Amino acid sequence: MLNIAICDDDDLIAHQIESVLHNIGDEENVKIDTDVFYSGNDLVREISSGKKFDLIYMDIQMENGDGITAAKNIRKKDEDVMIIFISSYDRYVMELFRLDVFSFIRKPIDRDSFAQIFLEANQRICSRNHFISFKYKSQEYKVLSKEILYFESKARQINIHVRDGNKYVFNGKLSEVEKGLSSGKVTFLRIHQSYLVNYLLIKSRSKSNVTLINGEVLPISEDRQKEFSKEYGRLLRGEIYV
Repeated sequence: MLNIAICDDDDLIAHQIESVLHNIGDEENVKIDTDVFYSGNDLVREISSGKKFDLIYMDIQMENGDGITAAKNIRKKDEDVMIIFISSYDRYVMELFRLDVFSFIRKPIDRDSFAQIFLEANQRICSRNHFISFKYKSQEYKVLSKEILYFESKARQINIHVRDGNKYVFNGKLSEVEKGLSSGKVTFLRIHQSYLVNYLLIKSRSKSNVTLINGEVLPISEDRQKEFSKEYGRLLRGEIYV
């Protein structure tokens, strides 16, 4: 799930951006949650209160808190959030580079250019390091989510199988793990009552099993085969059914 802030004091443009984002998200199977702000000051206050965004679309010229000042204040709170400025003017470009802005979009918005920049931003966000954190026997652990092959439920415990061969364990339910991962940047698919698999690390699949990149084969339970095939096909941007 991408958490996106849209900040523009023009209501029509703000909702145009929101509509285009959700359309692209539907087309590209990218889950998006958007919040609209009509001033830089409102957005800064929201971030200062603890709200986290992955991506911000920001107008430069606004009456109540211009975009550049807002971006400077946001950078004091969050060094990682990606910022894309939208403006009718390009005289601010040099200032934007100093703020580590990802891109600049000129108004009026061209949908094809907008989509290309969004997909590039999404790819950059997804490539960042995201961790799964958990506790076991008074110790706190974190594991890079993109390196997890699969989660295995066994005797009221969750085993985390990692690409490098290591295995971690903690107490919990696989259904709760699955729910917690649903808004993450790495997609995990439920293939069995006991297995939750990293989609990116599936090498191949058949009707009844998946083969991971390390050669390990895991079964797909009969009751999950249709839903798994549908979701797997959607992630491949094709309608693949077995």
